Parts: sequence; C-alpha cells; structure tokens
Amino acid sequence: MSEENSKFDQFDQNGSQEDLSTGLKVLSFCIPLAGAIIYFVKKKDEPVAAKSACNMALIGFAVGLVVQIVKYAMAS
Repeated sequence: MSEENSKFDQFDQNGSQEDLSTGLKVLSFCIPLAGAIIYFVKKKDEPVAAKSACNMALIGFAVGLVVQIVKYAMAS
C-alpha cells in the first residue's frame, strides 16, 4: 500500500493538478495568442493549467471567428 502512495506523491511532485487562475482564463479567451503562450510555458510543469489555457484560447478563437462571420454577413 505504501507503494501506491509513493506513486501519487511522485505524481504530485512531477505535475501539479491545479487549474489555471480565472484571470489567466479570461486573458486566454480574450487574447488566444496569450493562451497559446501560456500553454507552452506551463505544458511540462502544470499540465492541467496548460490544457485549460489551450481550451480557453481555442474557444476564444472560435467565438471571434463566428463574430467576424456574422459581422460580414450583416454588412452584405
């Protein structure tokens, strides 16, 4: 049983399971390039936070694209 606990302790030391802060999520959503940069910076040390930044950046990019398409359609 102590062997299982050491696996979890080792996992906690190697990769943090904490999510990205709300401010950085908003930044990643509003500026997808910043989200991509945060992803690559945190990819090895904080994989959960990196994935969250990537997801928010992709969602922000998609929303921006849809808004631009709607603006173009309304202008025509």
